[in-house]
Amino acid sequence: MTEINSLIQLQDVDSQLMDLEELQGDLPSKVEDLSSRLEELNASIHSAKARITEIDSEIRQLEGHESDRRTKVDKLKDQLYLVKTNREYDALMSEIDHLEEEIDTEENRELDLMQEKEQLEEKLKFDESQIGELEIELKTQAGELEKRVASSKEQETLLFQEREKIVPTINSRFMSIYDRIRQAKNGIAVVPIVDHNCGGCHLRITSQHEAEIRNGEGVYQCSSCRRILHWINTAKA
Repeated sequence: MTEINSLIQLQDVDSQLMDLEELQGDLPSKVEDLSSRLEELNASIHSAKARITEIDSEIRQLEGHESDRRTKVDKLKDQLYLVKTNREYDALMSEIDHLEEEIDTEENRELDLMQEKEQLEEKLKFDESQIGELEIELKTQAGELEKRVASSKEQETLLFQEREKIVPTINSRFMSIYDRIRQAKNGIAVVPIVDHNCGGCHLRITSQHEAEIRNGEGVYQCSSCRRILHWINTAKA
């Protein structure tokens, strides 16, 4: 088998593999996107629940501190009736004022935490409602993808086996050229000459090059798109 014939066969196999991949459409990316969104939602839900637990704990601590301080304030206020000097009175009032300021600060902090908790609970409720919908959609899309993959698996396996047989028959230099062109030209590296033109970019092929390509003994590339050219014998028997 000549080098060009091996390249033609390889392109045919690779084109069939591309067709099988296209049968899956955008399902792989959809499944991946849904999986990522589910992962992000679950992480968000976990984070929100953990923060709510922290808030509840901090609120309980604040309530405990407030209760202790109020008890102290009540005791100090009772002591006001027992003091005998202005100095003692002023000292007690200063301590009472300080404790009440701390109580105000803690109450404001508590209000902020309750507001944050309310916002988190609203978001948590929304996220949890989205989880169910996404799980159903992911199951549907993943199931369809699995069916399409399964239906083409046998054919794909045979094509890869055929590819493994063809590749060793191609010179490593031409194989490198082929791979580079496929990557640059949407998977199509080998094209026929059609009406004296390149089947890829439609550049006019000179008569001399066309004759050499028709001979089929070498590997020739289009001078414009660099695709590998081959001749198709359209003559009728």
